[in-house]
Amino acid sequence: MKSRLIASLFFLVGILIPSTAEARQEDHQRNYNNCLHAYVACNPSQLTDAEKAAVQQAAHQRNYNACLHRYVGCDTSRLTDSEKATIGSQSTSTAVPNSSPRYYTNKDGQRVQSPTYYDKAPAGATAQCRDGTYNFSQHHQGTCSHHGGVVKWF
Repeated sequence: MKSRLIASLFFLVGILIPSTAEARQEDHQRNYNNCLHAYVACNPSQLTDAEKAAVQQAAHQRNYNACLHRYVGCDTSRLTDSEKATIGSQSTSTAVPNSSPRYYTNKDGQRVQSPTYYDKAPAGATAQCRDGTYNFSQHHQGTCSHHGGVVKWF
């Protein structure tokens, strides 16, 4: 009876507690995601070569978006000639969305424009998100939560 109880406990512990390999894989995936999104908790020394290449591509895309939308974090020296030409040819008169804006209903029941890419800060934007979108949220909580966090409040 006692040995059966002990065997049952070991079985349950094996189900409830992930193996060391699974825990390491989860930690690795979490670190990769942190690096991919440029979060502070990133440890690039733990990435594979393929992951490092993907992280560099994501960093390049973030920089291109920053330059495209004329954000403070733009580093034009890291752009290709064709990217520089695209950015240089953009109009500077009024903010133009890069796609049709979408809308959602906030917790107060008001219709609010979803985060949208613009060529520059549009009227009515309340925040600029890390991924380059402009946010129109009326509450700080959750603003830019799926867009890398807030870079700047307006």
